[in-house]
Amino acid sequence: MVPSRQASTDSEFYFRKGKMLILCIGCFLFVSLTLPAILLSTKSGIAGILFQTVWVTANLLFFGTGFIWTLRALISPKKPGLIISEYGITDYASAFSAGFIPWSSIESIIVGPVVTITIKNVKTSLRHLPPVRRWFQSTNVAFFGGVMFSATLLNATISELETAFADGYERYSAGASGD
Repeated sequence: MVPSRQASTDSEFYFRKGKMLILCIGCFLFVSLTLPAILLSTKSGIAGILFQTVWVTANLLFFGTGFIWTLRALISPKKPGLIISEYGITDYASAFSAGFIPWSSIESIIVGPVVTITIKNVKTSLRHLPPVRRWFQSTNVAFFGGVMFSATLLNATISELETAFADGYERYSAGASGD
């Protein structure tokens, strides 16, 4: 069970504001270029309509979600993107984040520019998520092997993240063996 207040030994990683601002502007530009791209499209007939429908849907869903997520992260800078504790990992580092993942549900963690957390049982580990986030995370796990988020958006180096994951897991292991 996770306590309501995080312990002071938790590692909290916040977003890099400069990178988040660049990402936010980029997403905004892609969304704002949707209408001119549709109006200037030279394709006609069924192919043109299909192209425009796919373009608008993909653009608004992907970049629109990215814009809202990055804007929210910039507006609320006190909320960490990642929390690593003796209880598990709390992921807020992506638009469809996995939320809390207990250590007992984690099979492995690969830390690089993209952090990949392999989960033992996806259905039970992610059942706490709302349906849309659960679907995105389950799809991510099916195609890419785990819950993933960008380490480059966080205010930490790869070695600092590796150390924090190792420390959190060691505290979990020490607490589990002490019971």
